[in-house]
Amino acid sequence: MCLPGSGRPAGTERLAGTGHLGNPAARPRPRLAVTWRLALCALGISCVAFHAAGLQPVPAAGFTLLRAVELALEHDPNIAIVRSQVRFSEGSLLVEEGRFDSVVATTVRREDAEPDALSAGGGNSPTTLESTIGLSRELRTGLVLEPAIDLTRVDGSDAVNYSTVRFTLRQPLLRNQGRRVVAAAETAAKRELEAARLDLVHTVSQRVLDVASRYWGFQAAQRGLEILEASEESSRRLLESTRKLIAADVVPAAEAVLLEADVAAKEAARIAGEQQLFAARRDLGRAIGLPYREISELPLPTEPLPQVLPELIPPPSEDEAFIEAALERRSDVLSARSRSEAERTLEVVAENALQPRLDLLLTPSYSGAVEGAGAGRFFDSLHEGVGGLGTTVALSLSWPPRNREAEGRLIRSRALVEQRELEADLLVRQIGADVPTALNAVRTGAERLVKASEAVLIFVQAVENEQKKLRAGRSTLIDVINQQDRLTAARQAELSARLSLALALVELRFQTGTLTSDGSEIHAADLTTIPFTGES
Repeated sequence: MCLPGSGRPAGTERLAGTGHLGNPAARPRPRLAVTWRLALCALGISCVAFHAAGLQPVPAAGFTLLRAVELALEHDPNIAIVRSQVRFSEGSLLVEEGRFDSVVATTVRREDAEPDALSAGGGNSPTTLESTIGLSRELRTGLVLEPAIDLTRVDGSDAVNYSTVRFTLRQPLLRNQGRRVVAAAETAAKRELEAARLDLVHTVSQRVLDVASRYWGFQAAQRGLEILEASEESSRRLLESTRKLIAADVVPAAEAVLLEADVAAKEAARIAGEQQLFAARRDLGRAIGLPYREISELPLPTEPLPQVLPELIPPPSEDEAFIEAALERRSDVLSARSRSEAERTLEVVAENALQPRLDLLLTPSYSGAVEGAGAGRFFDSLHEGVGGLGTTVALSLSWPPRNREAEGRLIRSRALVEQRELEADLLVRQIGADVPTALNAVRTGAERLVKASEAVLIFVQAVENEQKKLRAGRSTLIDVINQQDRLTAARQAELSARLSLALALVELRFQTGTLTSDGSEIHAADLTTIPFTGES
């Protein structure tokens, strides 16, 4: 962010060495003394106001950075979109878990046979009533349990009730055998849900980074405008005092021309600062996700830009520790690894699908039969007229000679595994480069701020020295103005350094995965301080 600077007013060089101010000996002594006293008085008042504006502390209460972040978490649609993706993943996991739920099935069938006209006696046609109730459940090992009860009544000249109780066990021997294969989809869904939740944490971190950066830009724009307003006010005071001197015929009227141009330049700079403040408010409101009607109502920020002493910043020798900590904490890295594991889990299923389907079926059962037409007799065959225990053993084979569907799924699955692993590796490499860059930005930003603050103090002394030289007749009024403009530029450079350091701190927090505690809790220290490698 470039802060507007007033620079040296156009035409300043022309004022030096011209008129009575450039040659003190050309004026009568009494007027010279009056001129300097009035001029120095005006300069003293304006410089005091200017210095006060530059050093005035920002109040601690009001529209803070945490409040801006809270508003973003409430209004940002990007976070709401990722939350909906988490709910979608939760639903997908329930779908996969539902595969192992028990299923109860029942059927009832009645069949009336047509009478046989040629049959002897031409009796009534038999009626058959069949009822079946069963349960089916697949275990995560692949074993399928299917207990069932069959009840049948045949009504003719005599009603006969039959029943069969069976318990079928279907054990896959090749395809769909083993927990690693059967429960793979459920395991992958769990990993995807974990990844979706990590995506939510990462999205929150991204939005906090954006909002914090916009907030500091808003704060810097406000402080920059205050510097420009103080500079403009200082120039106006000087112009007013000079006009009084001109009216008293102490200073030539030509002296006011350059001062008026200087005031106009300061006004233009101040207007540019107002425009920058307007744009900064708009950018922050947009980052928060506020409706356009509420953006203009955002209050001015009140939290001061953070500062870090250079000696408190870890040396470059600790960069590797920060990288390792970032790889353990960054939610996007953990999400990429979780999705890679999910794809590797599904790859096992695709490989297993190449095998033929061979199932072993074991069905122990017993049957009973009783006569009688009453409703109660329909169920009596379950415990009366029961024969011996029977067992059925069978093998079921399904073997497509050319299983191109399974081959295609395996190729696609392996490609996805490779893609996920490459994405995770690329992210690791990017973090390995971004973390040292962020640390270096904090180091250089802190050193830059120290030097910029020193420059401000030196320029303050330079302005005071220039006033003393003016009082001694060894300087001109325009030289004092030039020094004051350089002090304005120094204050703007200091503000720019403070902004750069604030942005570097929040960027370092983001790169190391310490911007938020768990995706929901955000503390002020997480936004304005240097993280530690062991921070949790």
